[in-house]
Parts: sequence; structure tokens; C-alpha cells
Amino acid sequence: MKFIITFLVLWCLFGILEWLFPLRPKQKRFRQGWITDVIHFFLNHILVNIGTFLIAIFLYVFFRGAISPSLQLAVRNQPAFLQFAEAFFIAQLAFYVIHRLSHTLPWLWRFHAIHHSSAELDWLASARLHPIEAIVVNIAVGIPLFFLGFTKETFGGFLIFNAILPILNHANTKIRFPIINNIIATPEFHHWHHSNDLEARDKNFSGFPIIDFMFGTYYLPQKQMPKTYGVTEIVPSTYWQQLLYPFRGGS
Repeated sequence: MKFIITFLVLWCLFGILEWLFPLRPKQKRFRQGWITDVIHFFLNHILVNIGTFLIAIFLYVFFRGAISPSLQLAVRNQPAFLQFAEAFFIAQLAFYVIHRLSHTLPWLWRFHAIHHSSAELDWLASARLHPIEAIVVNIAVGIPLFFLGFTKETFGGFLIFNAILPILNHANTKIRFPIINNIIATPEFHHWHHSNDLEARDKNFSGFPIIDFMFGTYYLPQKQMPKTYGVTEIVPSTYWQQLLYPFRGGS
């Protein structure tokens, strides 16, 4: 029931946003692949939460000796805002690495290609993730924060922020955030990551644009938006076929 309420709230909020300020007014509300993404939204929550929990426990049991209580205490004693800023930067740096590897290593790309297969973007397109990829990302991002000992409040605030940001970034909206664009990823920034335009491929990996700037993958043309989205390879359109896609040979 909680997931249903969450879905309906997001559908109303972002549906209104996309209706009032659409980037592509002619895009249908129930676009191609909409049903598949609804299934991703509901089933992935269950699969990803269970998978992340089990792997996190395994890692904790085997690596808890590496935890430094003194370091954790020093981290927890910092002001809340500083903790959040540090947690956001560390998490986004970890995300940048795993995300860029997903575009570089062929076997990881087969999982990540599922997310990029959307030829049309809206808030719900953010849910199209292979659950194994989502689990790997959760572990890569969450484990450093856990071992460093950030407070539960910082961790919880980051999780909420990190859950909403991707939904906004995929929204079919033309709203621009000129100043915020330099601090956190926005639709204007992230849509270029999903572009199939040649000049925009493999750009804008992070939720913190300065990290892309540091590593030479920042791409944000002025007063332009992508012409095309998606991938050149043929990715299945149904949920169950997408789950099996990474394990099948060829493309």
C-alpha cells in the first residue's frame, strides 16, 4: 500500500509539473514503455531492497574489522550541514565511478543499457533500472557512508534527497535551474546523459556536476536540449525480457 500511495503522489506532483511546463508537449502521458516502467517501479523496490540488505549484511560481517570508531565519532561530531555535504560528495563520487564503469565495461553496460533504452523521458523513466545494477549502485554509494559513520539523520536525509533527485532529473519539463545546475544535477543537465546524439554520449555521469567537470565529462550546451534519447542497440520492451537481457549473448 505504501508503494501505491508513493506512486500516486509522484504521479500527481510530476504529472502536473510536466503538464504545466512540458519539454516535449507532444509526448503522450502514457508513452511507449510506460507499463514496463510501472512494473519496474513496484517490483524493483522489493527486489532491490532485499538484495541490498543481504549483501550489506554480508559485507559488514566480513569487513567490520576495518571500521574505525574514532573516525566515526569524529564524523558524527561535525555539524549536520557539513555532514550532509560530505556524504553527498562522497556518495556522488562513488556513483560517478560505478556509473562511468557501466558505460565503459561491456558486461556492466548490458545491465545499464536497460535504463538508457527509454526513447522518451519523463519522471517514471527513472524507475527503469535492472535490479542487479540498482543493488550494485546502492552498495557502492551506501557502504562508504556507513563505514565512515555518518549519523542516521544524515544518512536518512541523503536517502530521501537521492530518491527524489533522479525522478526530477528524468522529468519531461523545460524548467531550468541556472544556478542550481552548477551544484546538483537537474533535468537540463541529466537529459544530456540520456541523449543518443553523438556529441553527448558518455557525459554527465554524476548528480554533482563539479565531479563531471573535474573528470572532463561535463556537457551542457546553452539553450539546447537533446534531439534523441535511447540506445542504438535493440533492448527488449517488456520487464521480464529486460531482466534476462544482460545474460543473453549478442545485442
